[in-house]
Amino acid sequence: MRCNFYTTVSLEHCTAALRLFAVILLLNLFVLPSQFTIHASEKEDLPLSMDQVENPRLVVGIVIEKMRYDYLVRMWNRFGKNGFKKIASEGAFCRNATYDYLHNQSSPGYATIFTGANPSEHGIISNEWYQRLKRTTLKSDHDETARAVGGTFNEGGRSPVNLMSETIGDIIKKANDFRSRVFTVSMNSPGAVISGGFSADAAWWFDKKTGEWMSSTYYIDSMPQWVYEFNRKRLPESYLERTWKPLPAFGEYFSIESEKNISGSQTFEYDLKRESRGDDNYNLLARTPYGNTFTKDFALSLILNEELGAGENIDMVVIGFSAAAEIGNTHGVFSPEAQDAYLRLDAEIAHLLQFLDQNFEKEEILLFITSDQGASYPREYFNASRIPTGTFSQGAAMALLRSYLNATYGEGDWVLGYHARQVYLNRLLAEDSNIPLGDIQMKSAAFLDQVSGVSRTFTAHMLMSNYYTSGPGAAVQEGFNTKRSGDIIISLRPGWEERSVTEDPSGMPVTDSHVPLMWYGGGVNKTEVNRPVSITDIAPTISFMLNTPYGNSFSGQPIMEIIR
Repeated sequence: MRCNFYTTVSLEHCTAALRLFAVILLLNLFVLPSQFTIHASEKEDLPLSMDQVENPRLVVGIVIEKMRYDYLVRMWNRFGKNGFKKIASEGAFCRNATYDYLHNQSSPGYATIFTGANPSEHGIISNEWYQRLKRTTLKSDHDETARAVGGTFNEGGRSPVNLMSETIGDIIKKANDFRSRVFTVSMNSPGAVISGGFSADAAWWFDKKTGEWMSSTYYIDSMPQWVYEFNRKRLPESYLERTWKPLPAFGEYFSIESEKNISGSQTFEYDLKRESRGDDNYNLLARTPYGNTFTKDFALSLILNEELGAGENIDMVVIGFSAAAEIGNTHGVFSPEAQDAYLRLDAEIAHLLQFLDQNFEKEEILLFITSDQGASYPREYFNASRIPTGTFSQGAAMALLRSYLNATYGEGDWVLGYHARQVYLNRLLAEDSNIPLGDIQMKSAAFLDQVSGVSRTFTAHMLMSNYYTSGPGAAVQEGFNTKRSGDIIISLRPGWEERSVTEDPSGMPVTDSHVPLMWYGGGVNKTEVNRPVSITDIAPTISFMLNTPYGNSFSGQPIMEIIR
């Protein structure tokens, strides 16, 4: 019965109906619900009760920089039982984990791991990128408003302000009303800064001038007493007093880089006391296995002193191991030094697991290991396979492109910059000259396609106007950010290396996207996952296991096979 302008029911009838409705409403609110109350005995029979969900107390993320997947295969028989092997045997091993984008570098790798998104979304397209308006490059973790806390002044301007997406650490803190705590540790500042996200309690990185751990005012105002005391121990000095030679278990190996079979202790020997330290007094430490030892020692001290995992809320710590990558850059990807570094890192992982086992139950931790990027095969391996190799000189290529554009459009500063295989054209000059941007991009790309070593090129116009579902186009598109990427992206042929007089060769983009991914701890199945898994799946998996909301930029999916 409705009371409106289209009824002829009397006012008295409407009043009575409203009173009856009110009585029924009260009965539903205060009487009837008691009939449907779930008693404790019945509650246990529900298929899912959130009261029964037990989250780990501590999430431990381990990122081993520039670790190839096949390092595990090559050195498996020489690893101990309590490091990588323990995680693989007692946890979950994703054997087919890859990055979705073409050009891999450290900063985008860290951002992808912890945001669950690709560079197209999180915005960290490379270790540094060109800024058109300022006509300069910007480092991924640079923040001119931040100041050093400890260390030297120049190393203090670091924060995550250049990220465009939140990280899993941010999500954990929000889900627990900011009672959770998040800390990060890495000898290299981008790894520490990017992995922690916007709301990390502190990010710690190594100052190679002073040999101390430091942070910035983005996180803290002053050095905690325990960090001050840790730095006072001057552990780098003791490490650099040692002689570095292969472990007794090193055994025999073969490396095409060295072009000979070598056995055991005859491979190399470095008296670190006599090694030149250069201008960066403690940079040498980062190029020895003891850099990983020093990082692990600081991380364990952080967990103890900050009492991570000791409260009712979930805490998180990220540990970035970078020394093996530096050794590979210096001596070679498969050099005896690199192999020894990974055998020693296996022992450091075993010590870390032992520490966690002593301080937590296995169900109280959730640990994963992966890498920020792969590492390309050395040129010797391509030569042995008779795959053509060569060197792409960005300086020569850009000089030729400038000459071509001057001849085509007239004299002008047509090319503003080149960085990480991306060409930045002068868009303002093109607009002032009434040249459609798409036209100059296409002509530039067609010209660069003819340069030796270039496999193919993609223009910003192509990537913004098309949607690639597979192949190289999809990989380039996942790494393309409309606000920061260049006008032309260059893909090199396999076996070709890039040479630059201004950039560190070790930081050049690589296309080896296959990296390790292993899980261990509470809620983790003992299993192997052989299907393709994306690195963007890591953050959603953690979020699913912790019952937190998903991130605003997640593009991956939880890896359900590993979840118990």
